[in-house]
Amino acid sequence: MLLRHHMSMISGLMMVATMALSNGFPPEITQPGTPAACSFASDAPVMDDYLSLVSGLDPWLGRSEADVKVFEFFDPNCPHCATFHPIMKQVVEEMGQHAQFYMIPFPLWRYSLAQTEALYVAAEQGKYFEMIDAQYQAQKPGGMSLDELVSIASQIGLDPDLFLERLERGQYQQMIIERRSRIADAGVRGTPSVMINGRLVASESKSRTCMNELIAEMASGNS
Repeated sequence: MLLRHHMSMISGLMMVATMALSNGFPPEITQPGTPAACSFASDAPVMDDYLSLVSGLDPWLGRSEADVKVFEFFDPNCPHCATFHPIMKQVVEEMGQHAQFYMIPFPLWRYSLAQTEALYVAAEQGKYFEMIDAQYQAQKPGGMSLDELVSIASQIGLDPDLFLERLERGQYQQMIIERRSRIADAGVRGTPSVMINGRLVASESKSRTCMNELIAEMASGNS
């Protein structure tokens, strides 16, 4: 995922040395000047059985066999989540070889349930992340109507009639509601929230640089 360009013999040797030092992590993680404030939330419990928050229905990105598991908890109607989304995309791109990433819905409002359900209906056709992107792009106060969700489904290549039929079944709602309760018990109070191996990232550390650093620490066994 990380591209290494050999511009000369000297720069090539320097690049090899850098890779040996950083184990393939983005260079800013190992260079002086990385913010010292990168930390996990001190007021949230560490969740030992964090893998219980993942279901077989949840799509993922990154490397499945990685020891580091990153959960992003979000609500499709949360404006801060939409702003945070490009940051997490960068983290996944840069750290995908070191961690497995899940985007797990944590609905804040009742009107978010149908949109959350729509994510899993889309996931049946491999369009989970496309549905997230599209919902963020069309985000508006009060959430979306069924007609708007069907329109999005059509835009991302799903059969709109089949999508509506499956959406109206509501077969994922119980799972969504029950898991929301477990996530809240783990200390999540709002969105977006990020958990790495059962530890919630501090609010001030939800930056690209800090999350890369915390993932690297976990992957290196230093935390």
